[in-house]
Amino acid sequence: MSDVAPLSAVHAPMRLLVVSADPALAAGLESAWGDGGAIEAVESVADAQARVRAGGIDAVLVTPRLAQGSGNALLNLLKREAPEVLRCLLLDDRSDAPALAAVDNVHRLFHPPLDAAALLTALCAVRDQRRRLDRPGLAEAIGRVGRLPPPPALSLELMRRTEPEASAREIAALVQRDPALAAKVLRLCNSAMYSGGRRIDDIHTAVLWLGHLALRRLVLAGEVFGTIRGQAGEDPAHTLRAQSLLASRLAAALLPGPAADLAATAALLAGVGRLLPDARMPDAADGSPEPPGHAEAGAYLLGLWGLPDVLVQTVALHPTPALAGEAGLGLVGACHVAWALAGGIPWDDAWLRAQGFAGQRDAWDALLAQYRDED
Repeated sequence: MSDVAPLSAVHAPMRLLVVSADPALAAGLESAWGDGGAIEAVESVADAQARVRAGGIDAVLVTPRLAQGSGNALLNLLKREAPEVLRCLLLDDRSDAPALAAVDNVHRLFHPPLDAAALLTALCAVRDQRRRLDRPGLAEAIGRVGRLPPPPALSLELMRRTEPEASAREIAALVQRDPALAAKVLRLCNSAMYSGGRRIDDIHTAVLWLGHLALRRLVLAGEVFGTIRGQAGEDPAHTLRAQSLLASRLAAALLPGPAADLAATAALLAGVGRLLPDARMPDAADGSPEPPGHAEAGAYLLGLWGLPDVLVQTVALHPTPALAGEAGLGLVGACHVAWALAGGIPWDDAWLRAQGFAGQRDAWDALLAQYRDED
């Protein structure tokens, strides 16, 4: 945990509850934050629940293993009982994949070693972003759209069925409920991007060949971006889906390990705001309606669909990764780099320099060229 100067001049005070069996975690944050926020600590689910119910807590930082109970159980409880409190999970290490089962219940994931300044910046960024997404103007702009894309029902169910114990046959049966979507998935599976030169003729084989997570992303792309009409390049839906799938693969490669699927899914969904071209903000400076930012509109739509908060926040912040307060290349950063490489957003050069990534551009360009050659 890095030493930082008091942060009260930069951020409004944040009241954080640290729930961990390690008392040194809260002590280190309190020392680093100074007047930047008030930090309290408890060790069990019951104590954390009681403290949150007493009020005054802005955010909760939870570790997976507690003195009594589990971090995942607490996050699920807080999502139901105190949805206004920011929920954060500190993974035990980069390989703590079981903790990612809590993704539906968190706003932000953090990896050790935890940087105190980055944590405070990230918490304030999520708080500010939630306020922007909750503002009446954005809700009114999205409400003006004549027909919103429907929630990806099959993808949401697949998200709950991709645990290791779910069989390939069970996953295939879910996809085959929608024959038109199954046909689109097979078409995408047989593209050079995914097939590896092998012909895939049925969904069960696709599950075995691709794996649950890759198949889920293909289903999600099919549900969100609709059918392909005409030739490639003639249909905006085809172009957007292809760009989103490319960004998804890039994000997974940029952030390997247990967070790769989250990064890939967020990058896939980062283009969803472009499906709302009719959205117009009612409060433009000159009085004329203007479209909200694609990222902001897309994040709002994902929230309406009930997707996990961590995906909503990543999509909202991916054009401006500095606001996420990540140390190194995290979920938001990987999504930003992937979409910048795919040509969907401009590079944040100041963020690249601040993170020391300017020298990575050649390697990233080579990765892009490799994936485009495979497509």
